[in-house]
Amino acid sequence: MIYHDILEAMGNTPLIQLNHLVDENSARVLVKFEGLNVGGSIKTRTAYNMVVAAEKEGKLNKNSIIVEPTSGNQGIGLALIGAVKGYKTKIVMPDSVSHERRKLIAHYGAEVILVHDAGNIGECIDQCLQLALNMADEDPNVFVPQQFANMANPMIHRIQTAQEILQQIDTTIDGFCSGIGTGGTITGIGEVLKEHNPNITIWAVEPENAAILSGGSIGTHLQMGIGDGIIPPVLNQNIYEDIAIITDTEALETAKDLARQEGIMCGISSGTNVAAALKLAKKLGKGKTVVTVLPDTAERYFSTPLFD
Repeated sequence: MIYHDILEAMGNTPLIQLNHLVDENSARVLVKFEGLNVGGSIKTRTAYNMVVAAEKEGKLNKNSIIVEPTSGNQGIGLALIGAVKGYKTKIVMPDSVSHERRKLIAHYGAEVILVHDAGNIGECIDQCLQLALNMADEDPNVFVPQQFANMANPMIHRIQTAQEILQQIDTTIDGFCSGIGTGGTITGIGEVLKEHNPNITIWAVEPENAAILSGGSIGTHLQMGIGDGIIPPVLNQNIYEDIAIITDTEALETAKDLARQEGIMCGISSGTNVAAALKLAKKLGKGKTVVTVLPDTAERYFSTPLFD
């Protein structure tokens, strides 16, 4: 098959069983490895769907400028989509994100605008959003997708990611967990999985230093892409039964274990998700199946403690 462009190769990422991190009394754990997706992360899916939806609604034209506040992968995804579709793209980011993320965005030809993270990621993300919205007020050509509120975000996971999981799975899915960034992943995938098995156990996952759903204080943490210090409008707060809180240390060590014991090179938030999935697997017990998502690849974290 010859693809007309790189975007046609998006999706259809593998569902992989973990063999060494799961003890014999726990449920089987399967991971959807989005690091093998086009653009290296799950956010290529959402970036694509938000842009396509905007095109259908007449919000984009040849003079449009895509501007989005993000802590990383969504910016990379939008920069990729902008490159393919010919849209000028500007990404507004906290300066606490990894250098690799900034460089990848710039390498796709987008402009990176940094906002200082003074120790409260929620406040910084809000400043990024306000800057983007101000740019839209000043220039009618600016389009801000607003991933935290854009329903095209969870929709792609309903119609694509969740459907892939159901096609790949060979049994009932008893548990699912996902970190909360925009809330699109857990909402879109979770709703579809719950339709197929109303008895499924779904956990939301938060970083210890930004556990806003759990009523915790908001600081800065290493689990980039989740725990942005806000409760996203797209998040279905009725979809999960419990919240797992994961420390930076747990996330880092689990991500390292995935490379060293399973051969899977994934990012820090993937460690977050698997750390929670292992706890859920232990709770559900042998004979059950737990699924989670590995949102991105490890290669955008060389400058972080993941490679210390």
